[in-house]
Amino acid sequence: MQFGDWPGRVVFGAGAVSRLATVVSNLGASRALVICGSTVARGPMLARVKSGLGDITADVFSEVTGHTPIEMVERGAALARANKADVLISVGGGSAIDAGKAIAIHLASKGDLSRYAIKYQPGGAMSCERLPQPLIPHIAVPTTAGSASDVLPTAACRDARSRQKLLFWDRALVAQATVLDPEMAVYSDARLTAATGMSAVARSIESIYSAKRHPLSTGLALHALRLLRTALPRSIEAPADIEARAACQIAAVMSGMAAINAMVSLVHAIGHVVGGRYGLQHGTSHAILLAPAVRLLMPVIADEQRLVCDALTGNGILDQKRATPSELIAAFVARLPLPQRLRDVKVEQGELGEIAQAVMSDYMMANLPRPVSANEVLALLQEAW
Repeated sequence: MQFGDWPGRVVFGAGAVSRLATVVSNLGASRALVICGSTVARGPMLARVKSGLGDITADVFSEVTGHTPIEMVERGAALARANKADVLISVGGGSAIDAGKAIAIHLASKGDLSRYAIKYQPGGAMSCERLPQPLIPHIAVPTTAGSASDVLPTAACRDARSRQKLLFWDRALVAQATVLDPEMAVYSDARLTAATGMSAVARSIESIYSAKRHPLSTGLALHALRLLRTALPRSIEAPADIEARAACQIAAVMSGMAAINAMVSLVHAIGHVVGGRYGLQHGTSHAILLAPAVRLLMPVIADEQRLVCDALTGNGILDQKRATPSELIAAFVARLPLPQRLRDVKVEQGELGEIAQAVMSDYMMANLPRPVSANEVLALLQEAW
């Protein structure tokens, strides 16, 4: 058993964003480039961040869009250079945090992103060239219910021309500090909260049946599920509930730590492919695909499925008269304001075969708890379509 990946410093609590200047100072930095999307830039979140930073804000890059397009990364890196920024502050969900990481990679690699992307061949092992060191320091301020990108050594950006994602893995990509302020999360609307929260649910579930699972990762994943079971619906129904928002933030960190140490597989691999092809948000694809994937893969853990039932319901019962983990997941997703089928998000039925073949070459497939064929992936896609 190996448990080697852990977050950088985590600053947690209502109002934590007000301590940003101190966090930056502790890193020895003094010129911060704030990275966010237009929604953050237009509202009170950016004002809170700038207030917390004070006069060390060098500039704001507010062009972040979903899936971190390479062209956007190039513009952000140019602005960082022009301002002689010595620290990046990403504010938002997974796209904003990945933008911070990708800008750091761009600056360190002088724009040669593809050289450092993950390489994987089916049946082999993941490989990637180590990033040039050191990377510019990065502080993340998550504002959604489940990204966890801030505590993970991974990143992604999208090449719109090839409809593919470049994926990265390097310990240096873990944000040096994460500022978890539930007051920053109350601005996420119901759909964004649901989608990002489902990413945390999917990371937890896939960690539990991973081929590389172990007791520490399973413990983190199970408690993340317990928190999300009540906190995620509550955050949707009562967006200003600070305790629910805080519980989702902690659950996201726990799910990330579980996933990066045990690893995830099929749901995330499909998410990479459909995200690259269609620009589909990960949490949405995770919500659609998780129940059929659980039906396919969770039987591998046999009687331990009762632990998942306990986390999702509180009763720990698994027998023929009770719902299965897959049914419990499907019922949970049905309550959320999210699309329920791949056809609802414009995935073309005629492309399912190509998607299934592409999934087989995603590096996450090395973590499957049992061999899965392209035909089984295709059957799962057809079920979800």
